[in-house]
Amino acid sequence: MPLPDAVLVSWTPVERYPGPARVRGYTCECLPVVFENCQAGGQGFIRRHDRTVVPWVVAETPRVKVSEAESLWRRLMNGEAR
Repeated sequence: MPLPDAVLVSWTPVERYPGPARVRGYTCECLPVVFENCQAGGQGFIRRHDRTVVPWVVAETPRVKVSEAESLWRRLMNGEAR
């Protein structure tokens, strides 16, 4: 659950099926919104699957250095980003 002062994350909708990526971590499939910590092409990003709407909406953060993506992942998991 995001904290009240959580930083907003820039999400870009994925218009076609996302390409292959190495998923390094993910949240529980039992949740309505699932996050994946991904890497592809030497870059890191977070992918979000919003299953509260039909059809599901898949969005990604901009691709950044892997260390920056890892930092964002920790912030999302700690509720410091949303």
